[in-house]
Amino acid sequence: MLALAREAKGFTQKNLADEIGCQQSRISKIEAGELMPQENEIQNFARVLECNRDFFFQQGTTVSASVSFYRKTQTMPLKMFRQCNAQMNICRLEIERKVGDKKLAIRELPKLPPEENGGAKAVAQIVRQKWGIKDGAVRNLTGVIEETGCVIVNYSFPTTKLDGLCIRASEKPPIIFLNKDLPKSRRRLSLAHELGHLVMHTDPHEKVEDEAWDFAAEFLMPAAEIGKQLNGLNLDKLGELKKEWGVSMQAILYRATKLKKISESHSRILWMQIGKYGYRVNEPFENFIPEENPRELETRLKPDT
Repeated sequence: MLALAREAKGFTQKNLADEIGCQQSRISKIEAGELMPQENEIQNFARVLECNRDFFFQQGTTVSASVSFYRKTQTMPLKMFRQCNAQMNICRLEIERKVGDKKLAIRELPKLPPEENGGAKAVAQIVRQKWGIKDGAVRNLTGVIEETGCVIVNYSFPTTKLDGLCIRASEKPPIIFLNKDLPKSRRRLSLAHELGHLVMHTDPHEKVEDEAWDFAAEFLMPAAEIGKQLNGLNLDKLGELKKEWGVSMQAILYRATKLKKISESHSRILWMQIGKYGYRVNEPFENFIPEENPRELETRLKPDT
């Protein structure tokens, strides 16, 4: 738990050792379980790392996260990712403590490896069918996923380079963290991306991020439907499609390119226009996308749920 609290604060072992006035080697041995900390050290850890003394004595282990590398997250330093992962694990432990043995799911979260089910796009189609999602945009994606037992948390990450991540411990509810400081349209795509990880992946491999993107794109923008609407694209039409499908103009343009509904030259022109008007950071029409607030965990744990 000491390592978890330290990484959540963004400290190296040396940083922590300097703060409390001891050798880095002692911190290393305490984290490895080779030494028991003294009471005064525990008090110093709690003070410097801004956590309760009891935190260091709780049961639990760190679980690695599946990370959405959509857009800029490839540039995130490893130290920053570790800090995010540690913060999410601390939050996860608290959520798991609250949930206990309570079952949150009222619908199945299927397990569908893409290599056994025709690829990521086919998996997205299967999930839509299993969940009874009719043609068109997915309304209240947050609510749909919560019904599978997932806990969704809108969280202020220490960086905007991370869209979201999901963590799942054995026999515990999956938890999806979304960067609350990002636009709603981008959060919806990230949420579908993390759903793809939960449905398709158990072990990491080099294709997991591409597969999660393919899943998210097909789940939120089925090719058979949106493909008919992608002719004659311009900024105005991208804006109208954003209102309809609840994803960003940039995601729709990328989808059009992947589906070969737009030429490379036309795509470049639109990307240049998006950059010119500042839409890469601040797209218009966000107010047309409903806010999908996760239900409070305490509400979901009531007996009548």
